[in-house]
Formats: sequence, C-alpha cells, structure tokens
Amino acid sequence: MNYQDTTIIIPTFNEEKNIAQLIDKIKKLLPKAKIIVSDDGSLDKTQVTVKKAAKKWAKGSKEEKGEKEESVILLDRTKTLVHGLTVSVIDAINLCKTSYFVVIDADFQHPPEKIKEVVNKLRASVEIVVGNRIKVSEDWSVSRIIISKTAYMLGYLRLLLKKFPKYDIVSGFFGGRTELAKQVIAQNYSKFELKGYKVLFDILKYLPSNAKIDKVDYEFGIRKAGQSKLNKKVMFYYLRSLFK
Repeated sequence: MNYQDTTIIIPTFNEEKNIAQLIDKIKKLLPKAKIIVSDDGSLDKTQVTVKKAAKKWAKGSKEEKGEKEESVILLDRTKTLVHGLTVSVIDAINLCKTSYFVVIDADFQHPPEKIKEVVNKLRASVEIVVGNRIKVSEDWSVSRIIISKTAYMLGYLRLLLKKFPKYDIVSGFFGGRTELAKQVIAQNYSKFELKGYKVLFDILKYLPSNAKIDKVDYEFGIRKAGQSKLNKKVMFYYLRSLFK
C-alpha cells in the first residue's frame, strides 16, 4: 500500500540538526508521501537543509520532458506578517493537495513509524486521528507535568459540550481529512489562535460535534536536538485560545 494520498506536515523553527534525518526517515517509511516543511523563519540552516533534502528526494515525473516532481516542499514563512506554530500548520494544510495530512514535530518526539497507522484510520472514515501520548520517555520536571495535565483538563472542559473522546487534545501529532480541515479553517480563521502552538485544539473547537475522531497511542520520545518551545508565551496563547 502506498501513501501518495498523504502529505506529512512538519512545522519548523531552528531544527537544522533534526530535519534532514526526519525527512529521510519519513521518505523511507512512506516513499510516495508528500512532505511540506513549514518553516517559520528559522535563523539557522534549517531552510538550506530542507532544500538539499528536496533535491535528494525529487523524482522524475515526466521523463520525456526531464521534469521532476517535488515530493519535499519548503514553505518559507520568513516574511509573513503573523508567526506561530498554529498559523504555520494552517498555511501548510491549505497548501495540501492530497486527501489526508499528518502533522508531526521535527524533533523525533513523535514517532514517524506511527504515521501509517494514522493514515489507515483516516482511510477508514475517521475524520481526525489524534496522536495519544500514553508514556513519556524522558523525565519531566514536576512543573512540566503539572502544566501538561492542567492544559489537558482546561482544554477538555472547553470541548465538553462536543462530547469528544478523552484523547490528548493538545497533542502536536495528529492527522486529518484535508478538505474537512480546510473548511473548518476557512469558516473560523479569525477565531484561531494563530500565534499559538495547539493547532489541533483549535481545529477540534470548531469541528462538527458529530465528527468521527479516533486515536493512535504512542510513546512521547526524547528530543534528539534543539530546545523545547514550551515557555510563558506558549502558555499565554493557549490560555487565550480557551476563550475564543
């Protein structure tokens, strides 16, 4: 089974030490899948690295014309007016031309090996598949654990009337049906916390209550390189999104 009906979205900011390895891993697991790296103005060599990977994985689509089909695309958001992980992912979803998309972090804390499982559930009439953390590989501080649990509980209360399953609603690893996601975004764009970091939560807020949601359990891995993006700004935008 090939995955040419799928686009993998990787939001990045200063991920030069991770991105090439992740692209290689995904292309080996799903050779036919598209990849969009949505870069929010990295100050390191992330974009240069992605461009090299794009050339490496380009494939001849029209041999008679010598043309090549892009299977790895860099979405350069350096000069955009609004920056943030949520808007980076939204822009990439709007760029998708495949039936399904999967969002995954660049730092290997989300396992690429689980992408196929996400897509297979989407193909089975599910509309959103949530990457559901069941275990954390690294030792989190007490404060990080409290923040994570509090964020989940507040988000769950915000979505209570929708009666969605109790999955990891603030997960950064998830997949969806592209056309449905585009509709939700187009109809509610001004309500999204564009500068925020919890795009799945924003999508769930405005998803129809009868939407089919499923999960894929995974172990939250150890960041291979780079720094965590969790800070006071992330928490502020999340709290603000609860009231939109």
